Amino acid sequence: MAAKQGAQEAPAATYLESDEDIRQALQARRAKLKGTGPTTPAGTPGHAPAEMEVQDERPVLRPPLGMLCILDDGKADGEWVRLRSDRTVIGRSEGDVRIPHDGLMSGRHAELVRQRTANGYRWGLVDLQSTNGTFVRIGSTLLKHENEVLIGGGRYRFEAGLVPPGIEAPGTTPQTTQAWTDAPISALVPSLLEITPTGPGGRVTLRLPEYWIGRDAQSCAIARPDDSLCNPRHARLYRDAKGHWHIENNKSLNGLWLRITEPMPLGAACQFRLGEQRFIFRVSK
Repeated sequence: MAAKQGAQEAPAATYLESDEDIRQALQARRAKLKGTGPTTPAGTPGHAPAEMEVQDERPVLRPPLGMLCILDDGKADGEWVRLRSDRTVIGRSEGDVRIPHDGLMSGRHAELVRQRTANGYRWGLVDLQSTNGTFVRIGSTLLKHENEVLIGGGRYRFEAGLVPPGIEAPGTTPQTTQAWTDAPISALVPSLLEITPTGPGGRVTLRLPEYWIGRDAQSCAIARPDDSLCNPRHARLYRDAKGHWHIENNKSLNGLWLRITEPMPLGAACQFRLGEQRFIFRVSK
């Protein structure tokens, strides 16, 4: 009997919250925030303090995840991949994400890179000297010499035009006599050159301040009447007051795509394409 009296009771076992417990806690919290939960008048036994907004727990010391969606053919959804490494290589035959059935992709085509900056972390997209290039979907851009864009099923290269010594750039006042040049006039004027699978195609010299590109030949000076991937008025090409050329998407279904020539910083979300394969990139919240 004495032994029983001196014995200590065993501590209660740890109770682990189940998924159902957590679900009920979340529901109760949401109900209180909406003012629909049970209330007890202040000053009475059991009165609980007013519910205050509480943030969901998330990591604050480690870098943010990237989320990559490999889009299914012709659809806006696909397979999501979490990017936990600082570098993720995408290619046809090599890398962390492989698309072996896309013949337009290079073996090692592009890379997603996470870098630490003074303000935290940022993600970037890098082309790995691929044959057919890496393209990002854009709303608009200032065109630079030899920039390439995809519009519907067409691919175009912007050529800014030669500026020989003695000839001032557009938008400036000539200060000296212009030097003679034997370059053809077409080479001195900005132009848009279509690139086809067999080589250079038609060239449009840009002499007007604005051009529309699309499937409707009546409203578009640069028309693609047989391109079913092209909107009637797909993109607008225009020159600003300083003589610089810009291109902008006209809310088209299939978008306007720019080939990157250097590492491209990515925002919180974007789309890019390698060969015919499209991707969505997002920074995990």
